[in-house]
Amino acid sequence: MTPASKRWLWSLVALVSLALIFRFTLLPTSDPDTGTIHWCLLCGELGLSDTVGNIALFAPLAVGLYCAGMRGWKVVGLLFLLSTTIELVQLRIPGRESALGDVVSNTLGAIAGVGLAWWLPRRRRSAMAGFVAAAAVLGLIIAIGFVFRPSFPRTTYFGQWTPELGQYETYRGKVLGAQIGGMQLHSWSVPDSKAVRDRLLGGEILRVTAVAGPRTRALAPVFSIFDAEQSEIALLGADGGDLVLHVRLRATDWLLRQPDLRWRGALAAVSAGDTMALGFRRASPGFCLSLNGWERCGLAYTAGQAWGLIQFFPRLSAASQAAFSVLFMVVLGMCVGGFVRRDAAGYLAAGVVLGGALVVPMLFGLAPTPLVQLGGLAAGIAGAAFIP
Repeated sequence: MTPASKRWLWSLVALVSLALIFRFTLLPTSDPDTGTIHWCLLCGELGLSDTVGNIALFAPLAVGLYCAGMRGWKVVGLLFLLSTTIELVQLRIPGRESALGDVVSNTLGAIAGVGLAWWLPRRRRSAMAGFVAAAAVLGLIIAIGFVFRPSFPRTTYFGQWTPELGQYETYRGKVLGAQIGGMQLHSWSVPDSKAVRDRLLGGEILRVTAVAGPRTRALAPVFSIFDAEQSEIALLGADGGDLVLHVRLRATDWLLRQPDLRWRGALAAVSAGDTMALGFRRASPGFCLSLNGWERCGLAYTAGQAWGLIQFFPRLSAASQAAFSVLFMVVLGMCVGGFVRRDAAGYLAAGVVLGGALVVPMLFGLAPTPLVQLGGLAAGIAGAAFIP
């Protein structure tokens, strides 16, 4: 490929990246907090998630501009001005808010992109670098397993029957009763929060009997548990024809997003006015959901679903979410393939990663890595191994 062709290719990458930035920052949302300026760096309950997402959003644009021929300091300065302009424009967009932290993290993304584009052609491949990269990827999988573990705080819990919560649709059915281990959970403070916490962690089933409401257009909680700090502990709800479970994860403690667990199509045959028996319990791995005597177990997170810790799209189809998970594993594979040499040591490092991706998740609370995700990991290693 000629230098001119490479510049045109990287210019196209920059253009696509810019379009994605506008897509994720300038469209109206349903958030009522419009026209607000936040002067914090890690803002709100998703501060770390938003920061990492902003860095990842601006880094590809920086890579594209730098590789297309723009000087590094000009790329950083231009993207700083772009981020500042976006934050000012967001003050006039319904549902949008502005934050100093967004400008800082976007600029960090620009610096990271320029640094990555400058360093990659100069990196050295070696046996040691390959094994270090392999160990880093396996360490990241262990960390993913850690943040996907349940985290139920030792606080005062409150049961909620079809609650009206601003972030969710209100379920227009009726709860008849809820209990766990013989303990009744009414729509007020839980009499023994410690016992409920222990039973949730111990795998006892939480059962809910309810009269079904009309089909929902978005997630609507049928039964939930929040605590005195207004933190979501557990939520069992309906989203169209899906039965959805939220449980508080360690990801929440780290200001990250948490993907939901859902039994797709479980409520498709349930009509408004039907009496239904819902439930969930902790299992290994993950959780089991139950509906009218049927149970679906193995609802657990895979290593590839870590993308949902940064930005999760619950309305995406199962196939689209699976594609994102495979893409995440491709990126992990490239982090190894970019450092290995095409020799025996390199093949051994690749084998360590692939074997570890089979074994490590099951040791740290994750679901077994699907073959399609393993294929993505292998493709990433192989593809990056041939990049100069």
